[in-house]
Amino acid sequence: MKLHSKRLLKICEMITQYKTGNTLADIGTDHAYLPCFLYKNHVIEKAYACDVAEGPLASSQATIAHEGVTGHVIPLLGDGLDPVASLPTDMIAICGMGGLLMSQILEAHVEKMDDNLFFLQANTAIDLLRACLEKHQLAIIDEAMVKDGHHIYEIIVAKKGQDVSYSEEDLMFGPVLRQKQGPLFEEKWMHALEVQRRILKSLDPQHEKYAKVLKEKEMIEKVLDHAG
Repeated sequence: MKLHSKRLLKICEMITQYKTGNTLADIGTDHAYLPCFLYKNHVIEKAYACDVAEGPLASSQATIAHEGVTGHVIPLLGDGLDPVASLPTDMIAICGMGGLLMSQILEAHVEKMDDNLFFLQANTAIDLLRACLEKHQLAIIDEAMVKDGHHIYEIIVAKKGQDVSYSEEDLMFGPVLRQKQGPLFEEKWMHALEVQRRILKSLDPQHEKYAKVLKEKEMIEKVLDHAG
């Protein structure tokens, strides 16, 4: 089985690197490519491919049958973590959603936070997701970036920790990513900086959003060492 998505391949790489236990729940699984690939490459022994909609779940069932992994990758219909709430899992992947929705999914089943390793990839509002992790004392142990098409994605690996506390910069840029930096980090935030500069030029200084945009611009400049 081949994965043609660089995003999914990077997530698989992170799961392989940090694997804990042998059972994965993939939330919002869509076509179940992620759990099928991991099982067929002997990274996991069992997976639950969960989705809230019947259409994606039918796609998952088709992939599972096609790849010959029936009984090892199990499709489940339900909202968020509901389908695996009472099932033993070691790792949970929640990828390809907005950060707010992902936070809501996590907070609906806080009991899963104590003994699972999380692999999280938010398309939007990543700062809100990191704030949720901090609130529930889930420590970010690693982060990675990958470019797929025209989009740059961030992947978070998190597990239960102690005294988890993040600065404003950590929430915005990622506590690990802002230390690593690298070409994709620079590409993403240089683009964001250009956007913020354009917005500032179009806003009256008295506008309610001006101060917020200015602060974000200055934070980006600082992290990129372009302040002033």
